[in-house]
Amino acid sequence: MNYENPKIPEHINTSREHPLKEFSILLISAIVLVLLASFLLGFGGGWLAGKIPFSAENKIVAMYDITQHTDSKDHPEITQYLQGLADKISTAQNLPPEMKITAHYMGSDTVNAFATLGGNLFIFRGLLEKLPSENSLVTLLGHEIAHVKYRHPIKSFGRGVAVSIAMTAIMGSTDSQVLGDAGMLTVLKFSRDMETQSDEEAMQTLQTIYGHLNGGAKLFEIFHEMRTEMDSEEPAEFFSTHPLDEKRIENFSTVAKKMGWKETGELTPLPDFFKKSLN
Repeated sequence: MNYENPKIPEHINTSREHPLKEFSILLISAIVLVLLASFLLGFGGGWLAGKIPFSAENKIVAMYDITQHTDSKDHPEITQYLQGLADKISTAQNLPPEMKITAHYMGSDTVNAFATLGGNLFIFRGLLEKLPSENSLVTLLGHEIAHVKYRHPIKSFGRGVAVSIAMTAIMGSTDSQVLGDAGMLTVLKFSRDMETQSDEEAMQTLQTIYGHLNGGAKLFEIFHEMRTEMDSEEPAEFFSTHPLDEKRIENFSTVAKKMGWKETGELTPLPDFFKKSLN
């Protein structure tokens, strides 16, 4: 037997691809997998959270003192009026008895309002000052109460918790703030579908209480006018969690025509004491 020592072909144990190209493919694949896993976990977390009894939301809220910075006690008349409307809207929306809505007044100039866990609504003076009628205020409260009715806060919270836990596991961090930050309860994000569903429930509320939709679209006209004054463009709809202002305004007419509801009707003024208390 003759011994031979053949020359080993080049690239037999190495790739012909450039190392940076291989690294880029691996990196992109890893990012896609992480995003896909986050989406699936978020969807699953939101779905499971929606099955949690409403009473459990109150227990979660009880873990945090999220109402400590409200101005409700210093403005009892405003708070009482907001709460009265919230109770009236809850009846119009057929909320179950255990789903109690609590309105909180915030004396800040911030033009905002939001719903969070346990049926808690936070309404800021900056937005209330801009509302021209009770009809617009009912639209605002009806929208936020609809979020509670359809369990949007707990679903959003569930998604956030699931994704946070997943990211903590992936990143290997042990310093998780998933349940340690009460601020998470006040910055819940709702999807465009959730916002549209709440808009249309607010329209139904207007129809039930006043018999027409007049004054409702004004709420979204206010937001649109503010963006125009601040020269702030809305993000592209694909990247926005909210429907575009113009679409929300147009949807009032679309829904009214579809349901046979009136778009015009007498507006109910805000009480004098309420307007004076805001100033």
